[in-house]
Formats: sequence, structure tokens, C-alpha cells
Amino acid sequence: MRDGTGNWFRNQRIQNKIIFIYFPLVFIPLLLLGVLSYQINTEAIIAKTKKNMQDESRLITTRIDTIVANAESFANNAMLDLNKEVELKASETPDELGGSQPLSEDHALRSRIENKLDFAQLIFREVESAVFVDRYGNVYTTDAELTQGTAEALDSAMFREVQASNGIMKWFPMERRDYWVMNKEKAVLTVGKKILDTETMDTLGYLFVNVSEKTLSSVYHPVGPSPATGYYIADERGVVISSSDESRILQPLESERKAEIYSENAVLKETKDANGSKVLLMATPFGQTGWKLVNEVALRDLTRESRQVSRIILIVGGLCLLFALVGAIVLSRAIATPIISLAKHVGRIRDENIDRPVEVNSRDEIGILGSGLNIMLGRVNDLLVKVKEEQQLKREYEFALVQNQIKPHFFYNTLDLIYVLCKSGENEEAGKATKALADFYRIALSNGKEIITVREEARNLESYLYIQSARYSDLFDFGIDIPSELLNCAIPKLTLQPLVENAIYHGLKEKGSFGHIRVTGWRGIDRIVLSVSDDGVGFPQEELDRWRDGKPENNSFGLKSVDERIKLYFGDRFGLRIRSAAGEGSEVTVEIPLTNGEREHV
Repeated sequence: MRDGTGNWFRNQRIQNKIIFIYFPLVFIPLLLLGVLSYQINTEAIIAKTKKNMQDESRLITTRIDTIVANAESFANNAMLDLNKEVELKASETPDELGGSQPLSEDHALRSRIENKLDFAQLIFREVESAVFVDRYGNVYTTDAELTQGTAEALDSAMFREVQASNGIMKWFPMERRDYWVMNKEKAVLTVGKKILDTETMDTLGYLFVNVSEKTLSSVYHPVGPSPATGYYIADERGVVISSSDESRILQPLESERKAEIYSENAVLKETKDANGSKVLLMATPFGQTGWKLVNEVALRDLTRESRQVSRIILIVGGLCLLFALVGAIVLSRAIATPIISLAKHVGRIRDENIDRPVEVNSRDEIGILGSGLNIMLGRVNDLLVKVKEEQQLKREYEFALVQNQIKPHFFYNTLDLIYVLCKSGENEEAGKATKALADFYRIALSNGKEIITVREEARNLESYLYIQSARYSDLFDFGIDIPSELLNCAIPKLTLQPLVENAIYHGLKEKGSFGHIRVTGWRGIDRIVLSVSDDGVGFPQEELDRWRDGKPENNSFGLKSVDERIKLYFGDRFGLRIRSAAGEGSEVTVEIPLTNGEREHV
């Protein structure tokens, strides 16, 4: 799969490659910018919200504790004031509640008690209303409406619980009820206290102080813009006793939410509401009542600004991406068009049409590439011409060399030798000479091959020297000593034979005495060296100078053709080297590349 994708991409046009690469380079950073900005902004908002929630929760719980404390202070202050007033009433009636009462009520006493309650309410404004019932069953209130349902109140569990207490403040759960309230539809929080004579500890009556739920919820400051976001108070039963959302008041918490709130002393974490939406939940315990102040903030509302910023970034990023795509197309065309032109031209080169140059219209890298291609094409054209000329020269040298070896005088002289040997009865020698002549021409022609092995070249040379030594037995002898490691190396055919021929006819014959020819070889680092040496008359100095200047005499045609052929095949680093001195013989060395095996050089 991976190789398939790689091959697919490699085979795409360069214009498409630029777009495929350029597009992610723009898209991925924009995507990361949008995602990271949203995440960082959201985390910052949530962290700030948590801090605000903690600060506001401390403020709210402090204020609610103050409300509760003020309600208790109301009761304590009222107890002191009522002690004085109720003592007057207590001296006129029996001790037990429900006994006979005076036929006429003491309006002055009622007025004083209710004024005391009203005055305390002015001081402690958190108190919505208060009811005092003396031990004779007389009811004193801060508002006349509170007297409704008194009979029901006196028979209620709340009244009996306070009646049975020992004077300790008693808080009752938030509730809606039909008695001793200003509004039956509104929930109130009531604290009850038995009023005792501070001296005799006798019961003087029973005080009930109401705190409206509105008083508690008025101190909330929702941190979110949604109505579903806000504070509420849950009591130890898991019932909401106060909330910024009235519909939740006196409703039990969901079991999961209750478990979350009461799982730890203080809670601050991300969770989900009943609808499955993510919320930030905080629960703070406070006071001695077992209450917890809870706040649920919808994360969706918190991250609204982050989403708006992300949308703006996405819109801007989309526009940037569009502009980048258009720019990539324009850029890719600007880059790809001249490259496509170059590719078409290379296609024409592949079809062997290299005469038409590339049109260059710029000086940028593409223009430099086009100019370089034109220079290369010019050099290739020149090289092709040179190669054609060299190939032609090779053929001419090969033809001249073969023609030189098939000269009639060599062939006729050899036939004369064979004839003489036969006439003299030396049939065996005649047979050897005939075999040597056949072997010589077989290798010299070699089925049209131009490159043979050193082994074959040595055999060819041995056949030639055998024939010549038979003709000139009183002129020279010869020896061939080529290491076996060189025998399988490649060499142009008829390389050594012209050197030996030159040694015989221009070295030993002119000497006038018996001589020697030695053929040896050795291996260099990257080449093989074959040497033909004789002890003939040597080369005149003038001839050596002309050879070094590239202007040898015509009688050195054989050497010149061998040197030129080697250079044509292998380059100017290789060829013939002549070392000679007049009257001291000569040594001609052949240097060719070290190659194994028989091959055809093209």
C-alpha cells in the first residue's frame, strides 16, 4: 500500500505535486492554529471561571451564613425583649397553656410585643416575618396575615417540636405551608425557639422566625448568561431548598448528582447534567446545617466566545486556504510550464531529435537548466560527430591492419617456406608451418570480433613468430612469458603482432647478427602492461622525437595504428610507450585497461 502510494505520487505531474505538498503546508498550520486557539482559550476561560466560582461561592456562603446568624440574632434579641413583656401577662393567668384566659385581651401588651417584633425586623431585614405564641395561646405577629391558620399551626409537628425543646434554636427545612407565612406559594425557612424566663427558666412562649427563600436566592450571582446556569442550595436530604431557578426549589436532586455532590466535602469538576450536556459543577459545604452551595455552569455557554473566535479563525483560514490554493496553482503553473517544456524537449531527445534547442525565456533556475541543456545538447552533438568519426577511424584502422597482414608477400613467402620444407622432405615442419599459418589467419580474422583475450593474442603471436623464425632461423629466436593471471584479460586483436613485426624488420634485420625477441607482461593497479623488446639497432633519436610529437615515419605505420586503436578504444591514458637508444635495441610497451573476459568494445 505504501509503495503503491509512493509510486502514485512519483508518477504525478510536477504541477500536481506542488499543489499536493503546498496545500497541507497551509491547511495543517491553520487547522492547528484553530484547534489550539480554541483549546487554549477554552482552558483559560474554564480556569478563570473556576476561580470566579470559588471566590463568589465564598462570598455567597458568607452572606447566607450572615442571614442565618441574623435570624438567630433576631430570635435571641426578641427573647430578651419578650421576657419583660410576657412576665406581666404571666402574673394574670394560670401556668399551663390552654387554661382560662382573661375575657378581655390586654391591647397595650399586644401592641408593645408586636412593636418589639417590628423593631427587630427593621434591624434584621433578612427576616421576612415572625410569630410569637405565648404560653396562653395568644399569637403576636409582624403582620396580620400571619394569624391565618393558627389552629393548624398550634397542632403542627413544628410547633410541638419547639414546645418539647429546651430552648435551643431549632431550624426547620425549607417548605411551603398554609400557616404563619406571608405567601402560601413561596417557600420559607423557619427557625423556632422556646422563650424561657431568664431567671426562673419557666416557659414564656414560642417564637418562630421566617426567612424567605427569595432572601437567600437574592445573594446569588450567576456566572453564566443562561438561565439554566446558577446557584442552588441542597440540604442534607438532597433537596434543593433555594435556587436561582424557581422550578427547582424543593425538588430532590437526581441520584447521580446527589452522589457527586456528597461524595466529597468540596467538589469542583466537569460532569454532565440530566440532558447529557457538559457542565462545570462546584459544591461548597458551609455552616452547621449540612447545606451545600452548588453551582452548575454550562460549558457550552462558557465556550461560546471561544467557538466564535474559532469560527472566525476557520473563516479567515478558509479564505487564506483558498488564496493559498489559487497561489499554489499559479505558482505551480509558473514553475511547471517551463519544466513541462523541458520534459517535452527531453522526449524529443529520447526520439533522437536533438537538433532543435530549448527555448529559454528566463534567468531563473529553470532558465539555467534550459541553457545547460542546450549546452549539453551541443556537446552531445559534437560528441556524436566525434564518436562517428572515431568509429570510422576504427574501421579504417582495422581494415588497414587486416589488409596489412594479408599482404600477398607474407602469404606467398609463407607458402614458399612450406614448399621448400616439403621439397626437402621436412614434412613435419611443413605441417607445423601450415598449421601456424591457418591459426594466424583464423585469429586475425576472428569472425569479425575486434576484442579477444590475451590468451588468443599470445597464440596468434606465437603462430606468427613460428613462421618468421622458420624463415629467419639464423636471424633471431624468441620467447613469450605472459603471466597466466593476464591470459583472460581483454585486448584488441593484432595488438602485439605489429610490434613484433617492427622488431624483426626494423631492428634485427638491420643489425646483421643474431638477435632475440622477448614478449612479457605484468599487472598494474588498473591496467595490464605487455612488453615487446629486442636487441636490434633501436630507434634513431629523430624518429623517437617525431613519435613523441605525433609525427612518426611511414615505416612506423604499424606502431601508429596500434597506438591510435588503443586510444580510440580506451582513451588517451592508454596506448604505446617506446623506450629505445640507437644501437642498443628497443622496448615497446602496451598499456590497456584491466578487464576480465572476452568482450566486444563499442
